Amino acid sequence: MGALTLGPIVLSLDRAYAGLGFLVLLVGAELLARRGRPELASWAWQAALAAFLGARAGFVVANASHYLAAPGTIPMVWQGGFAPWWGIVAAAMVTVFHGRKAASVRALAPTLGTAALVAWWLPSAVMTPGVDAGAVRIPSLHLESLLGSDVALAELGQPVIVNVWATWCPPCRRELPILFDAAAATPSVRVALVNQRESADAVRAYLDRAGLPHDGVLLDRDGAVAAALRVAGLPTTFAFDADGRLAAVHVGEISAPALRRMMADLDEGAARDGPGAPAVTGAGRQAPTPTAAPASTLRVSPVENS
Repeated sequence: MGALTLGPIVLSLDRAYAGLGFLVLLVGAELLARRGRPELASWAWQAALAAFLGARAGFVVANASHYLAAPGTIPMVWQGGFAPWWGIVAAAMVTVFHGRKAASVRALAPTLGTAALVAWWLPSAVMTPGVDAGAVRIPSLHLESLLGSDVALAELGQPVIVNVWATWCPPCRRELPILFDAAAATPSVRVALVNQRESADAVRAYLDRAGLPHDGVLLDRDGAVAAALRVAGLPTTFAFDADGRLAAVHVGEISAPALRRMMADLDEGAARDGPGAPAVTGAGRQAPTPTAAPASTLRVSPVENS
């Protein structure tokens, strides 16, 4: 859901489309460089690097309070977190610099840059339209919590973050403290940490070793939640509004700023629309309304912008 799977590698679609844009830019410039215009290759690589670093810098600046407190997380680009317009501006500045020295850059950079942007944005617009309201809902399943209680996902009656994870998954382990912190900081949004296909003893042992609490941890021994939501890889984080409708999805490890933005959007939606009444069905069964949709009907959360 919202992901591209290449063997063991799982990429969120927004990152895959951005990668396609970079690929078009670099391949096009290298082909022209082989035809006697080597300055184009130099420009393209520097522009691509500037776009990447500029987009990351923009996100860091926008979330300065977090990164000032935890500067060691700035290089963690695998969590996502990019501001595309900052990257475009940075690439444009590099282009102006090279264009002053090379006529070929002035002549061809606009065409190559436009092709790269089209390769990035067009698939995103065509293949990942916005979430169809009500079409994708939180699975109507009952799960056992690690504390022993029964939890009905569709009956929580408040916005919910559903994180699908496992103890053997390194990115899952890295982001767990962030999720627990967010749950404590934003009680108006429920955080459900749905462990996949592991025993209670294994999950409890890992949390104890890591010094993490047990609150909010649910056991999905059959992988029913991942199947219902068509999870392509772990971890994946879903945001559902108070009516149980899917609002956003983040594939892969999530950063603290991205998670905070996701939860703030749910909070704002709940305040604007008021409490809803999610559909409820019997225990252990999925609701008759669709609980899953193909990846092509979903947009990866705009929180991280890439």
